[in-house]
Amino acid sequence: MRRFANFFIVLFLIDAGLSLTDELSTVFAAHLPALSLVRNFVAFLVIVLSLVVYALLGLDRRLPKRVFLPLTVYSFWCALALWPLLDMLSRESQGLTAAFGQVFIAGVALITLRSSYGRNLLPAELFQRPLFGWRNTLVFSAVNLLLFPLLLVYSLMASGSYYLNQQTAGFMRVSPVGIYTSERSYHHAGKEVRLVAMMHVARKGYYQELFASLPAKGTIILAEGVTDQDRLMKGRFDYGRLANLVGLSSQEKMRLDGNLLELDDLGLAGDLERDETKPDIVHADTDLNRFDPQTVEFLNVIARTLLGDKPLAQGFAAYSDWVKIHGTPEMISGVMTDILYKRNAVVIDALQRSLARYDTVVVPWGGMHMPAIESALLEKGFVAGDTKERLLFAFSAIPFAVLWKGGEL
Repeated sequence: MRRFANFFIVLFLIDAGLSLTDELSTVFAAHLPALSLVRNFVAFLVIVLSLVVYALLGLDRRLPKRVFLPLTVYSFWCALALWPLLDMLSRESQGLTAAFGQVFIAGVALITLRSSYGRNLLPAELFQRPLFGWRNTLVFSAVNLLLFPLLLVYSLMASGSYYLNQQTAGFMRVSPVGIYTSERSYHHAGKEVRLVAMMHVARKGYYQELFASLPAKGTIILAEGVTDQDRLMKGRFDYGRLANLVGLSSQEKMRLDGNLLELDDLGLAGDLERDETKPDIVHADTDLNRFDPQTVEFLNVIARTLLGDKPLAQGFAAYSDWVKIHGTPEMISGVMTDILYKRNAVVIDALQRSLARYDTVVVPWGGMHMPAIESALLEKGFVAGDTKERLLFAFSAIPFAVLWKGGEL
């Protein structure tokens, strides 16, 4: 046991050193892929061994918790991307902050070892005592049982934040308060593009506040929303019921007050009669008839189950049953191609055409579309500017008691 415990301490120290070296080399010199590969492998070992060591703390009373608890807890925290701390920092400084934090924790462990045992590792005499003790195991188990619900909620929120951050390039994040969206500005050759991450449901007043903050003169808004000219949808794709269920507002209630233009009219915008005090608005999305029939069927299933008239629990059960039968990898890939990649191509094309006429282009689209749109801007030479965050909705406003009862309205 002593050799295993000391091995874990040494491995944690090595991981801390590799992490800091890798981050510093990236910032001040150049990224070294080989170093990152070794670092990631060692970090994975540390996280796995942390689970083992943490469990052993409840079995082996000889292991000093003041040494191993900080090491294992920090490893768990790193595995959950140090949520919510890193979300409050710029993406460039996140890795360096995590590395410095690990070096600090490692230093504290060494100081504790030196002050307690006069050496940098656990001495042999510490393990001459009996291994097992009922009091240690019972207290350790009781504390973990009490903390488990909180840890489960924390892990779910941290995982959700990490997923949103990765899928939206940081345009959306989860905090202990609620979900936040970002608005980022980009500048090039006297032009400004504002990317505004959106979601179909939000706190009441969110959409009105968002539109009120948008500039008017010399501005075009590229609106989101798939049309259905051939009436392929058999039911209404409406988020209003879901929004009301959780005490929020639906995006359908956002009314954009401006000059409505067609996409093909962009080149004629200067010749059209319109209110100069209002922004121009163009529908920059595709039509349902461009989607694969499987995607249309999938959207109809969502409208019929999750967004239908059934109680939420029953609707979700019906949706799950359909997905179990029809949710093949090929179908899921096709859906993503239609609702994400095809629509990205349309809005990016509209964005490029708009920049030839307007000084300011606003793109209020769903957060998962933002990575592709941002990448297209950066390739055109645009430089990121200011970032503004808005609270999409607060968790405290959600009526969890209603949801627990099955979502009846």
